[in-house]
Amino acid sequence: MKKKLFFPLIIISIIFLIGFINYKESFSNINDNSILEPLKIDLLTASVEDLIKLPYIGPSKANAIVKYRDTYGFSSVEDIKNVPGIGEKTFLNIKDYIYLSKSVYEVKDKTININTASFEQLIGLPGIGKVNAQKIIDYRLLKKIETLEELKKLGISSSTLKKIEGKITF
Repeated sequence: MKKKLFFPLIIISIIFLIGFINYKESFSNINDNSILEPLKIDLLTASVEDLIKLPYIGPSKANAIVKYRDTYGFSSVEDIKNVPGIGEKTFLNIKDYIYLSKSVYEVKDKTININTASFEQLIGLPGIGKVNAQKIIDYRLLKKIETLEELKKLGISSSTLKKIEGKITF
């Protein structure tokens, strides 16, 4: 009886040993740095595909980030909050995953004239959006906008006015 059990027991032990060796080898091929290294994305060079890897960032927000970068540039990580659709909550979720690789930044298209800007240019301003852009266009058909106070009367919030101050001319 013992001889009949001995052979199957040896076969099972060999199979188990081979499986254990293969299991151990499969994990030794994985680069340990890729597991432990957190995702870090440079806002100055990231593509849309790179940005989509960030938590809570889909294709629409990724495109908005690239558009903002190409128009205004980034001087600090916090500037990402000026991108339409990126608020404080989203910033807090992604701030540990983003950085700027350079300390000198070129800001493109420094200012736009609020009285001649296209709908698309107005939407590109931080915090303006489609509704406020249309309000501005409708108002300037009646009268030239000359101050930030006039924009405030259109219903544009003080926080948005602070974001666009210095980025617009009249």
